[in-house]
Amino acid sequence: MTASPPRSASADEVPVLDMAPLIAGGDIAALARRVRSACEGMAFFYVRNHGVPQAVVDDAFAASRRFFAEPLEARMAVLKDRFHRGYLPLGTTHYPGRGPDLKDSFDIGCDLPLDDPDVVAGLPLHGPNQWPELEGFRAPVEAYFDAVHGFGLKLLRLFAASLELPSEFFAQHYSKPTISMRLLHYPPQTEAREADSIGAHAHADYGLTTVLAQDPSGGLELQKPDGSWIAAPYVPGTFVVNLGDLMARWTNDVYRSNQHRVVNRLGRERYSIPCFFNPNHFAPVECIASCTGPDRPVRYPPVAAGEYIADKIRTNQGFRASTPES
Repeated sequence: MTASPPRSASADEVPVLDMAPLIAGGDIAALARRVRSACEGMAFFYVRNHGVPQAVVDDAFAASRRFFAEPLEARMAVLKDRFHRGYLPLGTTHYPGRGPDLKDSFDIGCDLPLDDPDVVAGLPLHGPNQWPELEGFRAPVEAYFDAVHGFGLKLLRLFAASLELPSEFFAQHYSKPTISMRLLHYPPQTEAREADSIGAHAHADYGLTTVLAQDPSGGLELQKPDGSWIAAPYVPGTFVVNLGDLMARWTNDVYRSNQHRVVNRLGRERYSIPCFFNPNHFAPVECIASCTGPDRPVRYPPVAAGEYIADKIRTNQGFRASTPES
């Protein structure tokens, strides 16, 4: 367990940005400047007026709570498969040298049939979703996934504008993305079986950006450049948006991929729904020309987005790529 709770982030550290101009198709120049400031700072910000109806969010959380209230036997019936879809029990995420994360989850992605060429070829993170036999679960979860997917595509254009790039710079790599969404459940911290287990140990996300819905329990904590921690509490009607490693690599660390953790300090069940907005498997991620120069040499070699993400998951979750023989 970490020390006493950190203070809440100020509006300057983690701003709340109004997405109304983006959703309405209006002038986003001022909004893009605010996004750039946030991405050069903590690399976390809240978004409101994001276009996802609150009822869709509420229904997804209700479905999540129903699933995690099911007996373990029922959850294990949809155990994570070779396509990285399904239930991940407590302790699945285990960063080297640390206690296992105190959370379990249910994962879905873009739903692809078994005869899809990339599924047949065994491309990592490509495949069909699997669903529990739980009435009223699949429909609200899919509705939420689709709604956040739509918002994420708009967000890509905002990121491009913030970097003064063509509007399709990132979106062109999302024709068949490896987006992953997780229904996350965090038991109370008192249920930890190991002294150094917390909800989610400090880590940076792997992909380009993450859109997170959290419940009123809060629990998300962000690391500042000086190593101290601040809390990103629940703000009604908002999502939390943060950047991942691929954005840091694309921008040569002009935009940061920031360390964050989850500590469920309130003694009750906590739920959240992150959507990891990852690009096509073969998307080439290499330094944007405007993000390098004599005083900022290129820091990362080029990578294929999907291979980078699959390698990270393989290290921390025992992931194995799907193959026709699996």
